[in-house]
Amino acid sequence: MRKQKLNASALRSMSREDRQKLLEQLRTELLKLISQKERGVVDNPGKIRAVRRAIARIMTIENEETLKEKVISFLTNNKGRAFTVEELAEKINEPRISFLKHVIERLVLEKKVVKVGVRKVAIAQ
Repeated sequence: MRKQKLNASALRSMSREDRQKLLEQLRTELLKLISQKERGVVDNPGKIRAVRRAIARIMTIENEETLKEKVISFLTNNKGRAFTVEELAEKINEPRISFLKHVIERLVLEKKVVKVGVRKVAIAQ
């Protein structure tokens, strides 16, 4: 694996294909590190944890992107209506309400969704 920052902002700026390639590289590297650990020849045991975390970070960002697409699609199809987070979760069949709240906050920051009133969101015009 080449030396690069794998923080969330760098991963979000990558294309989906690049993230998938990096994910495959990291999974391959993790398998190598685990086999080295089993043989007792691992150079840097802390690298296993770092690779696992990088994999989890990429997968979280991929899940966020997928959920963003669902929310945008649903709100676009229901233009002119505002929904609470709980209503959105029910309509798009998303059981992780706290994760959905996080994704909606990101969409508000990106100005793709606007807050209407105290608890409702709608698609940005």
